[in-house]
Amino acid sequence: MLAHKAEEEGVAVAEILAGQAGHVNYDVIPGVVYTSPEVATVGKTEEQLKKDNRSYKVGKFPFLANSRAKVNNETEGFVKILADSKTDKVLGVHIIGPHCGDMIAEMALAMEFGASAEDIARTCHAHPTHTEAIKEAALAVDKRPIHF
Repeated sequence: MLAHKAEEEGVAVAEILAGQAGHVNYDVIPGVVYTSPEVATVGKTEEQLKKDNRSYKVGKFPFLANSRAKVNNETEGFVKILADSKTDKVLGVHIIGPHCGDMIAEMALAMEFGASAEDIARTCHAHPTHTEAIKEAALAVDKRPIHF
């Protein structure tokens, strides 16, 4: 079901066979459902964090408030970022809406490098783009979105 995961595992095996340090970070494997609207996720869900008794903050931003989504009449959905309450490290991201199958890569990269919601919020995102909803959700983690 996740060809990209299998590819990463294949590369890791080849690296190990070549005497290198093959590695797959299973906590940062994105998943995408190619429906309309698309659904994309990476990292932990709220249910998993609650089960692990992990304290977290939520930042959510609707595509209804995103300029590019409005212009393209693609306003269904949202970006939701889950961040650790103490460290602000991004623990999970869930996106429903336009182009989220592409957008989730930004969040997988951020998580791979241990980014905080503040790191994402301080990163300049081009305007008008759907990815601005990621920045806004990151700002919303600390209850300070600009456009909503």
